[in-house]
Amino acid sequence: MKFELDNYDRKILSLLQADARMSYSEIGRKIHLTSPAVAERVRRLENADVIRGFTARINLRALGYSFEALINITVDSHKALDAWAENHPEVLALYATTGEQCALLHIAVVAPEHLQHLIQSLGEIGKTQTAIVLSTNFEDRERVLSDQIQQRSKVIKKTKRP
Repeated sequence: MKFELDNYDRKILSLLQADARMSYSEIGRKIHLTSPAVAERVRRLENADVIRGFTARINLRALGYSFEALINITVDSHKALDAWAENHPEVLALYATTGEQCALLHIAVVAPEHLQHLIQSLGEIGKTQTAIVLSTNFEDRERVLSDQIQQRSKVIKKTKRP
């Protein structure tokens, strides 16, 4: 069963994505709801797994990491790759993918030698291809509802007609 979002839910999601520390009373003032009504809506959004949690965005450089890398890997055993990733806190994300490679690791490292060590270690379980991240855009982009994207696509198609 799909969870139906109304305009209040959409506004709450937008505000929380901009500032997850915003109080329910502040949200209520902005969208004209009471604080208890906002709290109830947030609780429903959490129960429906629309909101999956509230986290802090951490600056990796402030923690001593010098750069990030993306490592495509082809392995025979996803179990071995999962175990490897679990034992390496440098792994920020592990994605199962389609295409020539079967997975993509997003890692943070402190030095080129650190990256080399990780690549050599990964080489024991699969074939790798590595790219260093030079910059990141849109990482904190607001997540919009799919119907907004679908609506936008329809408008673009209509305006492109000859």
